[in-house]
Amino acid sequence: MSHYDVDIHRKRFAAWAAVTAARASKKCRFTRSEGLLIIERSELSKFVQWADLPSHNFDEAHRALRAAVCHAAIGVLKIDPERFTHGVAAKLINVYLKSMFLSGAGLESADSQTQSKVNALHPPIDRLLLTSLASKDIGGNADFWRQQFSKGWSNFSSDDYENTIDKIRLVTNGALWKIEEHWLGPTE
Repeated sequence: MSHYDVDIHRKRFAAWAAVTAARASKKCRFTRSEGLLIIERSELSKFVQWADLPSHNFDEAHRALRAAVCHAAIGVLKIDPERFTHGVAAKLINVYLKSMFLSGAGLESADSQTQSKVNALHPPIDRLLLTSLASKDIGGNADFWRQQFSKGWSNFSSDDYENTIDKIRLVTNGALWKIEEHWLGPTE
C-alpha cells in the first residue's frame, strides 16, 4: 500500500479544485486529466509548503507562473496560444494555491512572514466576484469592475489580470483574500 498522507491529499484536492474552476471557461475547455498534466508540467505542483512560496515579489513570481502554465497548456492541449489566456492560467493557479494554503487551521496566529504570504495570495477572479464588486461599487470603482466583467476573466491578458489585482490590492489594503467577502457564493 502506498504512503498517502495529508500533503498528498492536499495536493490532490487542490489540483482537482483548480482544474474544475479553470476549465469552467467556455473559451478554453479541457479534461481533468489534461488539467492535472498542465499543473505538473508547469511546476505549479511544487508549491506544497509555506516555504515554497516567494517571500518577496509575489506578483513577479505569479506572472512567471502564469507564463509557465500557459506554455504547459499549449503543449498539453495542442491549441492556439490565444485560447489559454492569462485569465484561465490565473484561475488555475489561484484556486490551487488557495486550496493548498488557506484551508488550514491556525493562520490567525501565524508568524508575520506567513501572514505576509497569506495576504499576497491572489483571489480567484470570476464573473460572480466582478459583478458583486461593480454592484456594490467597491472602492468607488464600479466602472472599472464593470469593464473587467465585460472583458470576461477568461479573456484577460496579463495586463488585464495585473490591473485587476492592483485594484483589489488598493481596496483591501494589501490583504488580497479580503476581497472574497464580496464573492457571491452559494450561501447568499
